[in-house]
Amino acid sequence: MSFREFLANVQSVRDYEKDSLKHVVIGDIKAYIGDINANIGREKGFSFIMFENGEEVFSDLEGVGGYSGIMIKSPHYIGLSISKEEPETEFLSAYYMQSIVKKLFEMDLGTCWINVRNVSSTAKTKILTHDKSNINYLLAFGEANEKALKQKAPQIKVLNTSSSYKTDPYGTKVIEANESDKARLPIGEIVYMHEWGKEAQYEELEQRGVADIFAYVRNAPSYKNIQPCRFILKDGEAYLAIFNPQNKGNYVDAGIMMYTLEGLAKDLGIPGKWTFIKEESDHKEYAIVAKIEL
Repeated sequence: MSFREFLANVQSVRDYEKDSLKHVVIGDIKAYIGDINANIGREKGFSFIMFENGEEVFSDLEGVGGYSGIMIKSPHYIGLSISKEEPETEFLSAYYMQSIVKKLFEMDLGTCWINVRNVSSTAKTKILTHDKSNINYLLAFGEANEKALKQKAPQIKVLNTSSSYKTDPYGTKVIEANESDKARLPIGEIVYMHEWGKEAQYEELEQRGVADIFAYVRNAPSYKNIQPCRFILKDGEAYLAIFNPQNKGNYVDAGIMMYTLEGLAKDLGIPGKWTFIKEESDHKEYAIVAKIEL
């Protein structure tokens, strides 16, 4: 499956079947998050924790967690635990959380990010006993309730018109978009050329071979669809910036955005090597947090 097809069809699932997943499926997921914890998480100050007791987690957070206090009920959750709330940790942990979303999507499982950043420490302590860690996000997952899912159309539907997607990455076209996609900012408002605020022209992006990437990257999810991320293109590199860098949640959205941009770039055969940047500047409106080779 191409990354753009994942991006076009993944949904935030809020209704799940009650049955727990099979042990072999849970084991596969545990192995995946275990690799992330061992290879990058421990060094960078975050880890993923599996909660198989979904009913207990839901009971502890009902009325306080989730979107405006509406907690998502699912048979299982994955907790994002961090030991140091620094911009790089927020960024990287979100990047890898979104990779888990893709992993579960490929396993035909539904997922939903749940923000518990503002939930009291007392409530969080009920589900997490690590003294020096904190959970700001949960990922609900399980088998989606198909009846409820059919009532919520995907953001965009795509049609693969090429017999060999790998040799013809432009063989996928959008055939339908709903109101959610129409609410996304236009390309010129999220991509700048050379300097902050100078809107990129679509024709120039086409000449650089990246117009298709940025047409799709607009669909990267962000909390409450605030869309705080912007890009500045300079000499074969795209600098990822965020509005209001004082808001820690914007670094989370940036991590998801970088995961999305990298995946779309690789669809086109671009390695998409990226690095996190801890920018020291006088900008109050925005901050550059990462760059990627395009």
